[in-house]
Amino acid sequence: MVSLDLSLLRKEKVEIRDYQLKAAERLFEAQKLLVVMPTALGKTFIAILAIAHLLKTQPKKILFLAPTKPLVLQQAKRLQELIDTVEETAVVTGEVSPEARKKQYVTATVICATPQTINNDLKKGLLSLHDFALVVFDEAHRAVGDYAYVPIGERVKKTGSLVLALTASPSSDKKKVAEVCLGLGINAIEVKTLQDEEVQQFANDVKVFWEFVDLPPELVSLRSGLKALLAEPVGKLGASGFMSAKENVSRKELLMLRQKFLGLSKRNPSFYQLLSVVAKAMNLAHAIDLLESEGVRALYEFLHGFNERKSQTRAVAQLAADPRIKIIEKDCEALLQKDIDHPKMVKLKEIVSKTAGSKKTVIVFAHYRDSVTEIVSQLNSLPGVKAKSLVGRAGGGMNQKQQHGVVESFRDSEFNVLVATSVGEEGLDIPSVDLVIFYEAVPSEIRLIQRRGRAGRAKVGEAVVLVTKGTKDEAYLWLSRQKEKTMLKHMRHLQGSSRLQVGEEPSVEEIPGPIIPEKPKKKGQTSMSDFLG
Repeated sequence: MVSLDLSLLRKEKVEIRDYQLKAAERLFEAQKLLVVMPTALGKTFIAILAIAHLLKTQPKKILFLAPTKPLVLQQAKRLQELIDTVEETAVVTGEVSPEARKKQYVTATVICATPQTINNDLKKGLLSLHDFALVVFDEAHRAVGDYAYVPIGERVKKTGSLVLALTASPSSDKKKVAEVCLGLGINAIEVKTLQDEEVQQFANDVKVFWEFVDLPPELVSLRSGLKALLAEPVGKLGASGFMSAKENVSRKELLMLRQKFLGLSKRNPSFYQLLSVVAKAMNLAHAIDLLESEGVRALYEFLHGFNERKSQTRAVAQLAADPRIKIIEKDCEALLQKDIDHPKMVKLKEIVSKTAGSKKTVIVFAHYRDSVTEIVSQLNSLPGVKAKSLVGRAGGGMNQKQQHGVVESFRDSEFNVLVATSVGEEGLDIPSVDLVIFYEAVPSEIRLIQRRGRAGRAKVGEAVVLVTKGTKDEAYLWLSRQKEKTMLKHMRHLQGSSRLQVGEEPSVEEIPGPIIPEKPKKKGQTSMSDFLG
């Protein structure tokens, strides 16, 4: 085991934890290490320990990759604060000119960058990975598909560089974990969970609660009307022999069917008609999902939008002209005039009102941008609540500068409730909060972990998941919990291997203990609270 030279570390600003030191030492033994550790246990500090040692003991450069500019800036700031001689840190993003970047690659000792920019510059020959002793991949679960981490990982494999990959949430899918490991050349995994005794004293408890609500009769009636409409295209698809005609059809099934028909239509144009039937079914299935998870207003806005979109596709034109859709739309208007909407909104306002009244901070996650807008409007009607939205860039949303401005205002306590789409899950340096609320359950274990991790970084936190009984909300709740459990099993098994064989399909054993820890011991680490995660 390598003994790290940490003489460049500004020890008066940090407290080194044993499990962080062991993980950093294991990097030098394994050469290419994946660290899986919950938010708030200090994954990034493992990289800082390794970087401090390398800067003291060898002449090569360091490359620290993070998915977004805010995260890149955050990591550069931490390195400069905690390690002597890291004043020569370069922040490299697409906003820096190619000429300036080329100069940075020559003069800087440590480079913090977005992967897209580095990948483009590698293609142009502006830098060589042979110059780097270590490449750090933050949020390493992204290293799949066509994400820029993948080609960079392929290039790193051809060098002698160390690889440190960091994530709180790799995946419950063994194939995706194998893809990450294979892509980055990983040969060892270090796993820490909140159940591990050596980390419990540093882990703040995140208590998770589930609030179940029933659809009121008025919404059940609307759903019945939509299901009757959905039965028509589903019946046609069933008659085609490509799927069974059933009441509940998932968006995933319809998407798979759409892909199949797209392929078949190239050889037989008659399948184009079935594509229109699939599109109609997808729109109606989405309308039902909106009603069940979001409420009457979300459904109304979606149905009303058919008129604006009717020129786009035959399916939407048919729906826009359907008198039954017009009736459902009018029913929505009548309910909204009576202030009848989803009971989730009532429950949300009740929870936020209590929390904000005690001067605590809250993040509300919602899937749809329209829902975010409505939630902000509703919450701002409550005394003591000041809410703002945080959304992505697509479709006239917020650019990175605007996103950063909202986050900084939240950090400065200019408002106390942040309502965000998935853009708030990772990629932005959002401060720790007292309460995280899921307006709807999510099927992904990665998103579950990322959202939950926004609470309890530097203090005890809570997470509340709002669930509509008997809908996809409930299915997603159990699915994401099971996936998280499965992910931990896989990671534990792989960690037990002395040398990771990423191509194998290991058998897994059950890990005892709950997903959510039961009140672990709490011990402050105030000198490190700014550097967690």
